[in-house]
Amino acid sequence: MKNTRRFLAMAAALALTACTMAPVASFAADPVSVNVKMNTSADNAEHTYTAYQIFTGAYDNTDPDNPEFNITGWGADAAALKENAAFLAFKKSEAGSKTVGEYIDALPATATDAQKAAAAAKALDGIDDDSTDAQALADIVAKAITTGGTAIAADGTDLVEGYYLIKDSYTAAGDTNDAVSRFILQVSSSDKAATGLSVATKKSYPSVIKKVQENVKTTTGYTGTPSALEAEVDNSAKWNDVADYSIGSDVPFQLYGSMPATLEDYDHYYYKFTDTLGTQFDQPKTVEIKVGDNTTLTASNPVDGVYTVEGDTGTNCRVKWDSEKNQLIVTFEDIKAYDGVNANTIVTVKYSAKLNSTANIGIPGQENKVDLTYSNNPNWEYTPNTNDEKEDVPKDDKGTPDEEDDEEKTDKTPEDKVIVFTYEIDVTKIDGTTKDVLADAEFELKSGTNTIKFIDNGNGTYTVADQDLRDGVTTTVKSGENGIFKLIGLDDGTYTLTETKAPEGYKLPADPDVTLTLTATTVNNQTWDGDAKKALTNLALNNVSVEDTTDFDVAKIDVENNKGTSLPTTGGMGTTLFVLGGGCAAGLAGIYLVSRKRSKDENAD
Repeated sequence: MKNTRRFLAMAAALALTACTMAPVASFAADPVSVNVKMNTSADNAEHTYTAYQIFTGAYDNTDPDNPEFNITGWGADAAALKENAAFLAFKKSEAGSKTVGEYIDALPATATDAQKAAAAAKALDGIDDDSTDAQALADIVAKAITTGGTAIAADGTDLVEGYYLIKDSYTAAGDTNDAVSRFILQVSSSDKAATGLSVATKKSYPSVIKKVQENVKTTTGYTGTPSALEAEVDNSAKWNDVADYSIGSDVPFQLYGSMPATLEDYDHYYYKFTDTLGTQFDQPKTVEIKVGDNTTLTASNPVDGVYTVEGDTGTNCRVKWDSEKNQLIVTFEDIKAYDGVNANTIVTVKYSAKLNSTANIGIPGQENKVDLTYSNNPNWEYTPNTNDEKEDVPKDDKGTPDEEDDEEKTDKTPEDKVIVFTYEIDVTKIDGTTKDVLADAEFELKSGTNTIKFIDNGNGTYTVADQDLRDGVTTTVKSGENGIFKLIGLDDGTYTLTETKAPEGYKLPADPDVTLTLTATTVNNQTWDGDAKKALTNLALNNVSVEDTTDFDVAKIDVENNKGTSLPTTGGMGTTLFVLGGGCAAGLAGIYLVSRKRSKDENAD
């Protein structure tokens, strides 16, 4: 809305001017110069402001309780305005109001330009600051006045008393996280001559944050007081900046977007999440979207990267997957089209993506990020097209803002990042006495009661698989020729390694289970600064920290076997004949005993 200062109590003065046809300046002090400075913040370095004088006038503060700004004539930049049809047709929205043209037409034919200016101002008298009428007036004036004006310097510029339109010119558009101020209507008044007049710009832009859900560890909140957007994050559900998972796991992510405080300044508002996951994650299957409290959308069944959005009308919301950039893109042609959207609305996008076998082990982890593209110019006539599935196609400068062709109509927030880690355990099978490495020992790894499935990469290297797979996976891992088997893509946690088959010539341990407790020290808060080495600060296996403190990726352990007590054999028939011979001797001895007993029985008879 325009930062419009009311004309104060000028109705009586204007009425007097119109009726008596007296020289307007006769009841006002001579105008004085006022130093006008834009009250801008640090992010206004690329903005320039120009003041266009609509009316001349003088400020009368004789009665402090009833100050008046008296119109003395048309401003230096108003030549086109006073002939502009839209301006002449303008009137306040209240019942019984008259247009600018009607007030001017009521004057005698001999009326001077100064008297016509005063009559025109009468139609504007009493408009509330930042009202709908003020917005409409500023838009009309801005379109009519396109030449002239006085640039306002960074340290202020002296302007003669008057009523001004101030335009914001923004020259560094694209992705600078900024916005253009609404057109400003402002009275430069002599009561500020000593101190100067500081004019507040009226601009705002949204923000975006991304969170990943940690599956085990306790998370902490923000340092200090969180913003309204940060407060939306449910810390109790472990939404966080840092997490670790096994390869093959579905990792939950959530995006949160806010609205600008000046949302009402825009007739329509373009709003787009660009979420870059990286090749370490697979395309999400389903995306859940909430716009405030009243709208829930579900995007699913992607075909060639384009999702079907349920719960939407037309194509106001479009969801697609860019396979070349591994980006999930959620676009709202006009976020204001949904019920109840206002400056306090929060948009959430929730999905899960599978961590795949290309994941980085330890540091650098899987950094992924989101940014938000948004409308940045409330003075631009943006007409959304919600029936066209094509994204970012300019339509005669009134369609969807395009980042390349119409980039001055949109801006982009800074990226917000999260990070996901996964780890590796290398097990070396050795002789308990000689410490020589042993090949072909077989094991299974369990997490709780679940036996973990792996992809066998060959030579003792195994990557954790999607646990839902049935084909192409194995639950048996085997030590390679170097005695090592690598378990790649494990989450922080406790595992049980069970030996199921000993190497040839060795026996299984009395207790074949080995407990592996993998502990990753991660920063589980809401304020990670984007440095992977600050997110993961240690990795230990059974309380022994890894040797490589740069990458914190591979934990190592040795597992021993001892030889059995049975005598080895060399093959051939010797043993077999020995056993058979022994069997025959035992048989003959039995026959002899039976025969002897039978002979004794016969002699007794």
